[in-house]
Amino acid sequence: MGRRVVVFACAARARGAHAPPAHSGSLAGVKRRVAALALALLFGLLAGVAAAEDLVVSRALLEDTTGNLTIEEVAGRDFEPVERTVTRGYSDSAFWLRLRVRPPARGGDVVLHVRPASLDELRLFEPDPGDPSGWRTRVTGSRHPYAGRERTGLGFTVTPALPDTTYYLRLRTDTLSRLSVQALEPREADRKDSQQDLLLVFFITSLVYLLLWAGQSYILDRQPVVGLFAVHQAVYILSGLAVTGYLAPFAPAAFPGLVATMTAVLVCAMNFTGVLFSRALFAPYQPPPLLMRGLSLFLAAFPLQLVAMAAGHARLALAVNDVLVTVLSWYFLLVAATVRREQVPSRRMLRLIFVTITVLATASGGSSFGIWAMPDSALADTLMVVVNGLIASGLLAMLLHTRLRQLRLEAQRAAEELRLAQKTLAIERALKEEAELRARTDYLTGLFNRRHFIEVAERELARSVRYRNPVSLLMIDIDRFKAVNDTWGHGAGDAVLQEVAHLIRSTLRDVDVVGRVGGEEFAAVLLEVDGDRALQVSQRLCATVAAAPIAIPDGGPLHVTISVGIAELKGRAIELDRLLHEADHALYDAKEAGRNRAVRAAQAAALDRERPLA
Repeated sequence: MGRRVVVFACAARARGAHAPPAHSGSLAGVKRRVAALALALLFGLLAGVAAAEDLVVSRALLEDTTGNLTIEEVAGRDFEPVERTVTRGYSDSAFWLRLRVRPPARGGDVVLHVRPASLDELRLFEPDPGDPSGWRTRVTGSRHPYAGRERTGLGFTVTPALPDTTYYLRLRTDTLSRLSVQALEPREADRKDSQQDLLLVFFITSLVYLLLWAGQSYILDRQPVVGLFAVHQAVYILSGLAVTGYLAPFAPAAFPGLVATMTAVLVCAMNFTGVLFSRALFAPYQPPPLLMRGLSLFLAAFPLQLVAMAAGHARLALAVNDVLVTVLSWYFLLVAATVRREQVPSRRMLRLIFVTITVLATASGGSSFGIWAMPDSALADTLMVVVNGLIASGLLAMLLHTRLRQLRLEAQRAAEELRLAQKTLAIERALKEEAELRARTDYLTGLFNRRHFIEVAERELARSVRYRNPVSLLMIDIDRFKAVNDTWGHGAGDAVLQEVAHLIRSTLRDVDVVGRVGGEEFAAVLLEVDGDRALQVSQRLCATVAAAPIAIPDGGPLHVTISVGIAELKGRAIELDRLLHEADHALYDAKEAGRNRAVRAAQAAALDRERPLA
């Protein structure tokens, strides 16, 4: 147990030391690290390339269909000679393997090295030195506490005598009845275990990198298919650890069968998560709807398998699962062959990937049911898990990476198009606002033009009438403006208009409405201002303009004055035209009274009475 824990601690440190940066969204870093691990794996395996000497003299098999035969009954029966690896599929029978084992040249212990590690129960019967007709027995398997096992994997240490000793192994399991046993010297057995540890470290590290990539990509891109791939990767990693025996050290001693149950659940869950992922993967390619509905039907197998396991039929659930693995791989290939819409990556690439996955799944399934033999190697099961996992996961990750890259490019193009559209819209909005501004302002002074001033003034007057607020209207005219134009030219006249407009606007409040309503005439609506205050404002305005020097082209500073006519609402419900007429009449009287002054409409009426008749 200690060696296995150390191996995985090293793997964990390697993963922590080489974790990809959080901002990386590509497979480049993963590829570099996987390549480095591949080299490490190659050198590690080549270091022990010399074939270990198998000390088994002969192997023979007996099937006990009832499962009730005793060692005494078995020892007297005929056995069928078999090769190193025995595969009998899923069976209710118990299988007895008879081994004749010779001791090493130097004598000493021999390890009966057993694979795979997922077998439920394996019992050893060996001759009892104290009783020539008696047998001693030991047991191991995934349903027995890990702490009580002789070795980190499955196996027994025996001491054969010259010329050889006969041992019996009784296998009964709910898992696949596949048994590979070698008799090795202890150091050779340890080397075999180290080779498997190295394969599993490589396998787990590689798939964890793909899992981290998928998880990070999902966080960045929020693509459901990538999230489902990450879930499927996690289940595949856990199931790979389970079937190769690497979850056993973590099982509590009080529940020795927990790992066997977890292994069965994880192996069956792989199909469930695989269908979820594949359905999301195929959807953009638009396969026939009937085939997509068929994928949904396959999802129902997993809860039925869980029910079967809960009812004590784990062997049936696992046998069905092996069939489903092969059937699903061919079904996926059928879906890939019938997709109707081109995507990135291409339909051709999609089909090539699923052809490869189907070949691997078919090879594994055929071996499970004994249609063809597994390679005669103690590492065969581990190699199958590693090869299937790395090739299938790597190809699918490559497919997703290509799709995500295309989606990111499309997102960048869409963002650029949106940016250009927003920029165009902002330009159009600015042009529109500029056009509207020009439509309502005077080009020379920047004040409201006559049309817009009338519109705003009418609106404000109506509001003042409705709420009975005071309001005053000013009519402003530049005194002797024609003389400025005649003497100094129109350039000087424009400068005078601009400066007077600026002085009016800066003297009045922001809420007051100001506009240019004629050549040298301006008007202003003073909101919530009565006649007395309007007169004070107008007088201040006259003084401000009279005191301000105006720079004109090709000349010295010029001083001008203004005259102001004032009309106030005084609670009346009158139209703007009437108020303009009153203010205009008051302006006329201000001119007649000597200019550079402000006159109220009431004063204008008094002046009219005092003016002698012509």
